[in-house]
Amino acid sequence: MAQLNTPEMKHVSDIIQVLNSGIEFYSDAKEKVKDQHLAQFFDRMLNARRMVKERLQPFAVQEDGKREEGSAFSVEARKVYTKVIGAMSSDKDHTYISQLEEVEDKTLEEIRAALKENQPPQFEAALLQSMATMQECHDEMRSLKKATSH
Repeated sequence: MAQLNTPEMKHVSDIIQVLNSGIEFYSDAKEKVKDQHLAQFFDRMLNARRMVKERLQPFAVQEDGKREEGSAFSVEARKVYTKVIGAMSSDKDHTYISQLEEVEDKTLEEIRAALKENQPPQFEAALLQSMATMQECHDEMRSLKKATSH
């Protein structure tokens, strides 16, 4: 049983759902791009997301009694949108990059929302570490987006 003065964790499931959706999205995009460097870049992003997810899973288990394996609807909707646009677009790689940057934005948004709450110290430390990792991913994706825009 939690101590009375220990705040409860908030947003852990939301963050993991966004991470799960991003993992699916990056996996899908990696299979579709022809550029090997881009596929390797997506692989790095996938690994970072998996690492952050595993860092946060113990808190989901603590909060809900089980691992969080769901995904976020907003990211799922973006995947469908990207498939439609990608089918019509001549520059599919840029379409994926652009949408993946939005997934990175959503991930940061969820972590920031959690950090605004009063969180247990260990969870807050994990969130701060996760924020740093995901901010790095976002910045790399934004740079890639700028480099590939025409």
